Amino acid sequence: MKKKLRSSIRVPSATPLRVFHCSRGVTIPEPVIQECACNIYKKERIRLTQAASLVFCSDFIIRSLNRRYRKIDRATDVLSFSIGDPDLLGEIYISVARAAVQARRFGSPFDEEILRLFIHGLHHLLGYDHENRADREIMEEKERRRLAESIVFL
Repeated sequence: MKKKLRSSIRVPSATPLRVFHCSRGVTIPEPVIQECACNIYKKERIRLTQAASLVFCSDFIIRSLNRRYRKIDRATDVLSFSIGDPDLLGEIYISVARAAVQARRFGSPFDEEILRLFIHGLHHLLGYDHENRADREIMEEKERRRLAESIVFL
């Protein structure tokens, strides 16, 4: 039996993450995501004053963004946009519908898939990428570690 530890999460009053919902009717594990963000910021030595935005959106919105900025006309699970501002790390968009489909496909809980996508998007904002094998291995190892550290709170 899996223990529920949500009540033990202590999110700092000044968190680096601003969360927005364009999708209704879905419960998102925001305290866990905030705690995860603070953990990643600390381990990567990112100032908490350098905020990031996280937007939970529809397939329609993410497809529009993907088409406009990446010239790929289809929905995707997560997109990250660096802003190039010293006070703003960037924006992460997660398709709630894609996350639900992937959670079913991978046989994982929805909250875990949301957390995995957030971690992936945040690592892109921090400059990690998966364009070649060596970079992909570095990024995936960091993501696995951060997910393992955060998943106990789901």
